[in-house]
Order: sequence, then structure tokens, then C-alpha cells
Amino acid sequence: MKQRLGIIGCGQLSQMLGEAANRFGIQVSFLCLDETPVVAGLGRVYSEDELDTFLAACDAITVERESIPDPILRRAANEVGLAPSYEALVILRQRDTQKAMLDELAIPTSPWGTATDSDALAQLLATFPSAHVRCKRILGGYDGGGQWRVGGEYSIDAIPEGGYPLIAEAEIAIERELAIIVGRDEQGAIQCYPMTENAMRDGILIGSFVPARVDEEMAAQAQEYARRLVERMGYVGVLAIEFFVTEGQLIVNEIAPRVHNTGHWSMGALGADQFTQHVRLVLGAPVVEPVLQGGAAMVNLLDDALPKTMPEGPIRTLIQTYGKGIRKGRKLGHLTLIGPDADEVRREAERLIVELH
Repeated sequence: MKQRLGIIGCGQLSQMLGEAANRFGIQVSFLCLDETPVVAGLGRVYSEDELDTFLAACDAITVERESIPDPILRRAANEVGLAPSYEALVILRQRDTQKAMLDELAIPTSPWGTATDSDALAQLLATFPSAHVRCKRILGGYDGGGQWRVGGEYSIDAIPEGGYPLIAEAEIAIERELAIIVGRDEQGAIQCYPMTENAMRDGILIGSFVPARVDEEMAAQAQEYARRLVERMGYVGVLAIEFFVTEGQLIVNEIAPRVHNTGHWSMGALGADQFTQHVRLVLGAPVVEPVLQGGAAMVNLLDDALPKTMPEGPIRTLIQTYGKGIRKGRKLGHLTLIGPDADEVRREAERLIVELH
């Protein structure tokens, strides 16, 4: 296993990746772009002007988000080694190329199309089976930002000029939102984590329950889609897939080529949590089977709200704070609940979600 890890980005995902690497005794270097760093004490932080020095300090490089300037990604890939690969990041960071690959792999999504301006969008809307359409920026626009509902009483004019180009998706009846985390190593071995059931509010993830209440057939289908995806790209590292359940069937909502909020429940719940797994894979180690006993849940902490009481008894509660300044709707940390009885863990997590959200 390589011993010098570079992480591009200095937000909370880099923080938790750095903590995982530190537990292995790995030397960590961070490249800070446009964010306020929250990785103090975990490794040296380099500015973008120090890219040469950063690259020289690394044996392997990964990212905490997809939206990294191309010149930096190319140099990381060509001069050091990048995982996930440059090609995987480029395909998956844009919603149009992401959806096109899912179509190629026969992985179902909501009917979709792209538009470069309002006239093209109006023509596209006429081809959709639903009265309403969800429009999203092709690049960025997460946690409910950069997204618009159009059709019927919702006008296309609400989309600003800067919202184009965009992807438009036919609105569907969503029964539940699920997710799966998958890890693949350099030798091609793959391990899937238990499916997660997500609780959302205004497009923001507020909680997760594991294992999800799904039958074996749906869980196997999600794993098959995950395997198909990472094999197609020769992917190395951890990847998250978000699903909608509609009419009893899985369709893919979005893919994140990195560690993801839907996998935060794994911290403390099993040895190969998503951050530990990703660090190992990026450094060339084999993938580890994630074995969950009992149940786990995650509750996001937004704004400055904290629970009045914590669960008791056999349920363990862990808290992770990100060291970020308070801003309305901002994720400032999360709670992880772990216990031998999955139903009891879920009930306690639901209680906290009601109290906090």
C-alpha cells in the first residue's frame, strides 16, 4: 500500500478522509482550491499556486468532489496517479454524460433530455410524458440548489440565463429514496454496502437508515447496477448511487464518484467504513467486505440545532462536527446511531429527525 496520499479539496469529506488516512499512519497532503479549509492538523495544506510541490508530495491522489479544474485533474492523473480516474470523474460530474452512460448500460432513469436555452427547453417539454419536469444544471447544483420545477403553473422563465445548459427529467411519483455505496479495487474486486434508505427535505439529505427496508430482489438489483457501473469505468475507489423507487422499481437518480453523505452511517458501524475503504483503495490495497451487525442510522446536523437528548441503552451515538461556520441549511456535522436492533435504531433516528428538522 502506498504511503503518501494527496486529497484535492479541504471540506468535510477531505476532513474525514484525512482522519481515516491518519489512523493508518499515512502521510496526507491537501490541495485547497476555493473552500475554507477544515482539515487543520491532518496534514499539510497547499494552495493552488503550490500545485507542483503538492504533486511531488504524493504517491496517489483522490478528490472530495467532482468539480475540479481540468488542468489540475490531468496533471494529478499523468504525474502521480488519480483515483477515481480522470475519465470517470469527467463522465460522472456532468449529468448529461452520466445519464448517457446509464442508458448505454441499460440502467433505468427517468426520461431525460438536455436544453441550451429556453426555446430548446420548451420544445423538449412537449416530448415528456409528465406535466412537470425537473430541470438541473448539467454541472453542480446539489442539495437542492441549481434546480427548478417547470411545467403547468411553474414557468420556464423562472430559470435564469445562467441555469443553461441544463438537463430536464420527467417528474415521476417517488415512493422512496434509496442509495448504495460500492467499492472497487485495482484488481477489479467489488464489495457493496448494505442499501441505505434516505429521508429528504427540500432536496437536502437529513437522515439515513440501514439496512433499508427492501426485499432481496431489489437489493440484488441495486448491487447489479453498481457492479455494472464500476466495471464499465474500471473504477477504483468508493462510489455512491442514489435511487428513486417508482411503481415498485429502482431507477437511478444521481451518481457521486466519491465518498458521499449517504455513506456517513458507516463510520463506527463497521470496520471498513466508506472513508477507510476509499483511502485503502486509492493507495492500492484490496477492497474489504463491509459487514454490518444490527442496524445503523445517520442524522445530519444543519444550522446550529443539536438534540436535547441522545438515545440510551444499547444504542451508541457518535457525533462528527465539521468545523464550519453557521449558515442556514448548511451541513455542520452528523450523528451516527449504531445498535443491535435495526428497528430500534431507526425509531430513535426518526425521533431525532423530527426534533431537529
